[in-house]
Amino acid sequence: MIYLLVFIYLFLLSIFFDFFKVKGPRNFFYYLSMIILILIAGLRWRVGGDSLIYQDKFETFIFPIFQFTKIKFLEIGWEPGYLLVNSLSKSIVPEFWFFQLLQSIFINTILFRFFKRYTPYYFTAILLYGIFYYFYFNMEILREIIPICIFINWMYPALEKKDYKKYYLLNVILLFFHISTVVLLLIPFFGRFKLNRKGFIILGCISIGFISIFILFPGVVSTIALTDRMASKLDIYSKYSFSINGMIYLFLVFGCFPYFLVQLNKKYYKDIYFEKLIYPYFFIVAIYIAYSGFGRFINYFGPFMLVFFVNTIYLVMNVKKFVGIRVVSVILLLIGPLLYKYQYYSISYDYIVKGSTKFNMYYPYSSIFNKEDYYEYRLIIYTQSMSDAYNNSQKREK
Repeated sequence: MIYLLVFIYLFLLSIFFDFFKVKGPRNFFYYLSMIILILIAGLRWRVGGDSLIYQDKFETFIFPIFQFTKIKFLEIGWEPGYLLVNSLSKSIVPEFWFFQLLQSIFINTILFRFFKRYTPYYFTAILLYGIFYYFYFNMEILREIIPICIFINWMYPALEKKDYKKYYLLNVILLFFHISTVVLLLIPFFGRFKLNRKGFIILGCISIGFISIFILFPGVVSTIALTDRMASKLDIYSKYSFSINGMIYLFLVFGCFPYFLVQLNKKYYKDIYFEKLIYPYFFIVAIYIAYSGFGRFINYFGPFMLVFFVNTIYLVMNVKKFVGIRVVSVILLLIGPLLYKYQYYSISYDYIVKGSTKFNMYYPYSSIFNKEDYYEYRLIIYTQSMSDAYNNSQKREK
C-alpha cells in the first residue's frame, strides 16, 4: 500500500507541475518527495535482495573503526573503501538500519540534485526514478550505487569541462569502492566519437574485437585486470550470455529504442544532453548483447538515460509537429520501458516459493519499527534465484 500511495503522489506532482505547469510551492514538494523516498529506503527492514546479504555481512563481519584490522577482507569479498564506510557507520551506531539511512540520504540527495540540474521536468524524473530505479539503486546495488552517485555528481561535470586530472583521480579512488568502475576509465576515450557512419564502423570493429578476444582468448581477462578480484569479476561477467531471441530483445530495448531517442533529439536540438556519454553507452550495449554479465556497466548510464528520456517526452509534448498526437506519442514512448520493467518485476519465482515474483523482494514492505518477519522467504528466493542464474550460465558455457 505504501508504494501505491507514493506512486499516486508522485504521479499527481508530475501532472500538476510538469504537464499542466501549475504554479505552486514546487520546492516544498520537491524536498518532501526527497524526504519520503529517503525514509522508505532508509528505514526498511530486510526489504530487497542484495540488502539481505549486506545486512548479514554487516552484522557478522564488520567491526567499528578502532577494530578495523579485525575485518577479514578476503572472506567478506567487499572492496576496502566500502568496508571503511561500513566500519565508520558501525562506530557511530552498530545497527544496519543506521547505515541504510545514511546511504539512502546520500543516494537520493544526489539523484534529486541531478534531476533538478539537468531537466526542468524533475517531478516526472522523480516519478520514473521511482518506477525504474528506486528499488534497484536503494535496495540492491548498495556498493555500486556509491560510485554511480559520485560519477553523476562530480566525475561527469569534470568530463564536460575536460578536467581529466580530476576525473581519473576520482575514478582511481572509486576502484576501492566497486571494481565495476573500471569501465569509467574508457569513457573519456570513447566519448570523443560520434554516432555517424564512421563512428558506427569503429563501434562495430571494436565491439567485434572485444567479443572475439573473450571467445578466443578467455584468459586475457586475467591479464588485463588490475587485481585478482577484478579478474575474477570480469571472468564471471564474460560467462553470462543470452539466447539468440534474448540478444534480439536486448538489441531492440537497449540499442534501437535509445538510438531512436538520440536521433529524435538531434532533429530538434542543436546540442543534446550528455553527448559525451552516447557513444560509450552504445559500446557497452554492444558487449552486453553478447555477454549479459556486462549489463551491470549500464548502471552508470541509468540516471542519464532517465533524464534524457524525460526531456524527450516533453520534447514531443512541446514540438508543433506532434500537435494532435502528443498524448498518443508519449504513451507509445512509455509503453516499451514500462513493459520491460513490468516483465522484470513479474519474473516468476513460483518454483521456489508458490505465488512469488521478483516484486516480492520489495513487497510487502517492512520497517525497523515493526520488523515483520517477511524476510525468510525473501532470502530463500534470493539465494535460489542467484544460484540458478549462475548454474544456467555454466551450462551455456559448456
